[in-house]
Parts: sequence; structure tokens; C-alpha cells
Amino acid sequence: MSADELLNVVDAANYLGIRPWTLRHWVSDGKIEIVKYGNGIVRIRRSVLDRFVANCTIKARQGHGSNNRSKESRLLEGAGVGRGEESLAR
Repeated sequence: MSADELLNVVDAANYLGIRPWTLRHWVSDGKIEIVKYGNGIVRIRRSVLDRFVANCTIKARQGHGSNNRSKESRLLEGAGVGRGEESLAR
């Protein structure tokens, strides 16, 4: 699959892991660039999708010390997972 491969809306939505309806909304809101042919045929370059995902990606913050534990680690700790405790899930 090349970076400039043209995908239809359904294939592009599958590539992103979203519903085609959501992608159509993003296109109409101008969030995703499209290639439009004469009869209203819309295609989206895979490179555009990759760039969109890269721009939406938020880098995880590194916490220092026990006061900055992640929400996930606190949830797992409350469920009895971690710190040498046996998991409640079986």
C-alpha cells in the first residue's frame, strides 16, 4: 500500500478505525483533505490520513514520583492488580 494510494471513504474509515459517517463529517468540516472527481466521487490519500493521525497524536507525559501515577495504575491498584497482589479477575 503506497502513501499516495487513493482510498474511498469506506476504506479510509476502516484504515482509521472509525465509521464512514464520522469520516464524512470530518471531510465536510474541512479536517480531512480530499480528491474530488467530476461526478462527486471522493477519494482520500493515505498520506493525508497518516498526517491527520500524526497531528492528532498527543505525546504521553512522563510522571515523576508517586504523586503523578497514571489513572490506569491507580485503577489497577484498586482492583488488586499490581504490588504483588493477586488479580481478582479469573
